[in-house]
Amino acid sequence: MSEGPRHAALTELDALLSLADAGPLDASSCQRVLELSPLVPGRIRRIVDVLGRQRDAAAVDALLGLPAGTRGVVEAVFTAIRHGVARRRPDRVVCPRMLALEFRSSSARRFPRLLERAVAAFGDDLERIRVEGRLRYRLALVERDPPDPQLCARAAALELDIESLHRDLARLRGVRLWLNGWRFDEASNLPPPSRAPLLQGWFESLHSP
Repeated sequence: MSEGPRHAALTELDALLSLADAGPLDASSCQRVLELSPLVPGRIRRIVDVLGRQRDAAAVDALLGLPAGTRGVVEAVFTAIRHGVARRRPDRVVCPRMLALEFRSSSARRFPRLLERAVAAFGDDLERIRVEGRLRYRLALVERDPPDPQLCARAAALELDIESLHRDLARLRGVRLWLNGWRFDEASNLPPPSRAPLLQGWFESLHSP
């Protein structure tokens, strides 16, 4: 690319990042920052810093669109989730505070043991569903409206088992983790090891004011 377009991208990006000093960027501005980021790789650290400080759904959407391995993204998304930030759907509805861990049946030798442990830990809370003819298992914790005062107690009782199962499922294909409306799976820019801190942040959010 010639210097002209790069210079224009740099000028536009710096203007957007400067606006963030006066207040949060709106969703369209956050997406524009994401679009410009490949053209100005030298600004990536500042981009992550600005979006990380914003702690809202628009910023998290943009952070999750940055390339895999971008330094600071995991920490920024962790902070947002820990503060209870939830995804805003295209229809402007804010997703509830929720966690869901979904995985499919597998021919891996260790899968029967993993499933046995999950059934023992979660009992009837472990749903069995069929997607495109294939059996999947799902555990979900969803904050209702009005809020369920038992959510924190229920989550606390399951926290260690959920974290352990998520860690053990990391090498299997077809695992999906949902946090406050965001889905993390094989198409996500955050690989499985990066999702463990986000899961921890979600549990910590239940105890935040």
